[in-house]
Amino acid sequence: MSQLSHHIVGGIIALIYVGTISSILWWMLHIPKAGDIEQHVKRIQREAGRFARIVVPVQGDVVSDRLIALASQMAKFRGATMDVLYVVEVPLQLPLDASGNEQAAAEAAFQRAAKIAARYDVKINRRMHKARQAGPSIVEYAREHNVDLLMMGDVAKSNRRGTRYARSVEYVFENAPCEVIIDRPPME
Repeated sequence: MSQLSHHIVGGIIALIYVGTISSILWWMLHIPKAGDIEQHVKRIQREAGRFARIVVPVQGDVVSDRLIALASQMAKFRGATMDVLYVVEVPLQLPLDASGNEQAAAEAAFQRAAKIAARYDVKINRRMHKARQAGPSIVEYAREHNVDLLMMGDVAKSNRRGTRYARSVEYVFENAPCEVIIDRPPME
């Protein structure tokens, strides 16, 4: 009888050991979800909204062209509307309604954007704003028009603060009420 009881005790210890190791392995392989429940719910709501409104601030350069192409693909795939925003920064010395050659530059940027978007069968809404600073103007536009996604380009530069982004891009990234995608070419 004593050998049988030793086998039973040994079997129980072995089962406890295997169960403990199995539970530890299961726990290690099941990574908990990141973020709290509010973040999870907001992400699901965003995904359900399907980025209904995409805004691309442009400057009429190659980086803007790349963003228009990407935004056009997203707009077509998601059935979204796409606004192309051209912000004219007016110096403090001039009144906001001062006129210059910005209308021609904006029109050229809009034509480039429309040509690229047409390749993807996407129509753009053209918007031109005059402001003292581009960043706050873009954020205000995003708030007023319930924008779901902002796609911005930036030319990589180093400045005194050591950052690589333009002041307007930093402002938008920190203050936008929606998701922001920033594209920049590699630094030389």
